[in-house]
Amino acid sequence: MVKESIQQEAQRKSDERYIKMIEEVQDYSIILLDEQGVILNWNIGAAKIKGYTAKEIIGKNFRIFYRKVDQDTGLPEHLLDIARKSGRAAYEGLRVRKDGTTFWGYVVITALHDDKNNIIGFSKVTRDLSERKAAEENLKEYAAQLQEKIENLRRREEYFHKMVAEIRDYAIILMDINGNILDWNLGAEKIKGYSAEEIIGKNFRLFYEKEDIDRGLPDKLLKEGIENGRAFHEGWRIRKDGTRFWGNIVITALHDDNNNVIGFSKVTRDLTEKKKTEDEMIRYMNLLEQKNSELEQFAYVASHDIKEPLRKIVAFGDLLQHNYSASLEDRAREYVIRMQKASQRMMDLIENLLEFSRINKIMEAPNAVDLNKVVDEVLQDMEIINNKAKITKSNLPAISGHAIQMRQLFQNLISNAIKFNDSPEPLVDISSEIVQDESAASGKTCKIYIKDNGIGFSPEYKTKIFEVFQRLHGKAEYPGTGMGLAICKKILENHNGNITVESEEGIASTFIVELPMPE
Repeated sequence: MVKESIQQEAQRKSDERYIKMIEEVQDYSIILLDEQGVILNWNIGAAKIKGYTAKEIIGKNFRIFYRKVDQDTGLPEHLLDIARKSGRAAYEGLRVRKDGTTFWGYVVITALHDDKNNIIGFSKVTRDLSERKAAEENLKEYAAQLQEKIENLRRREEYFHKMVAEIRDYAIILMDINGNILDWNLGAEKIKGYSAEEIIGKNFRLFYEKEDIDRGLPDKLLKEGIENGRAFHEGWRIRKDGTRFWGNIVITALHDDNNNVIGFSKVTRDLTEKKKTEDEMIRYMNLLEQKNSELEQFAYVASHDIKEPLRKIVAFGDLLQHNYSASLEDRAREYVIRMQKASQRMMDLIENLLEFSRINKIMEAPNAVDLNKVVDEVLQDMEIINNKAKITKSNLPAISGHAIQMRQLFQNLISNAIKFNDSPEPLVDISSEIVQDESAASGKTCKIYIKDNGIGFSPEYKTKIFEVFQRLHGKAEYPGTGMGLAICKKILENHNGNITVESEEGIASTFIVELPMPE
């Protein structure tokens, strides 16, 4: 009897320690339920996870921890029913805290039995797996994103390979480190004549002429590709049928993750027609230069031969005026004077034509030309200081060109401004400005304005006056050959420039010279 009593006391103390242990557990919610799910006991872990104190929750049904949608579907009762039948029910899902927030709980409900195996209640163990669930969801989302990226990459690679394979205007070839062909697109088949089956596995040296192979050109291009990343070349290449085409090629080195060269891509374009056009253009330019030279020589000889009899006419006219003027009638003397003037105009015209033809001649490379110096020299040569005309000039820029032609340009323009002027005091103002110009290599153009107070002309003639032999006034009133402005236009064309004019009859004229600024 005493022994039994001792055993009962030991069991009681063991039960108390067990209950105390359960009550102190914080990472798990451990709850004792009666047969209907009413809460009978509540540990610290349950208070921590669900937010209720023991005083607030004991006596209430465990259905309070479930969302309304789960309550409506009878989930709590279903779990108890499974535990009754199977002894245990496990479930994961969202649970509700006291403050209304939810957490992801892993629940195990276990049926409790008496000595006769009758169910007398349930234990309910809940663990908060919200962090694990969030990590799983993040992992799933990351895996889904990664899978989407992989699929997009696969599609892009597929599209890229299809695009390369279908391109017909460029030969796109994949080669190994030794130049052996690994892949071949439709453009390569079209340009070079081989099918993929015929060429894959063979070396790209097959496309080069024997002379290029003998001097090691293919190997040099591969070496350059390795050293510089890319190699460029243009030259004759060989098709399958032995015919040649002019190919523009780019060889690009391909690298692995460790930056080691593992092969090459080779892109070739057939520029045979472009090459033929360029060769024909060069031949034409050489022929044109030859013809221009012949024409200049002809003009020189012709002008010399034509001016010779004119000189004799002038000389004999001078003799008539000097030796026989007294014996000539007034009408005869007038005829001699007209003959002299006509002969001189003819000589001036021949000289201007010769000058015009020389402007077309290809000159030496352009140099820096200070336009201030050019204009000052022109004014000095014309002795403007002693003339009744007043010339004003602002600072002018330096351009890239030919000083001799620039002097011709300003001499003609300033002379015209003074000649076509009936003012008591002719005025000529020369100014300039730099403007932005996307069409110019440097992005800037110089505009030079030569403005006068002369007689002007009707705007309808603003383009006609730059044509050869075009005159707006009679020879007697304003002498000249009608070549000056045509020469100006030709000079500016040689300098990639332009000339225009703004004028009104009887008022004034402003000639606008445009010259590209040097880079």
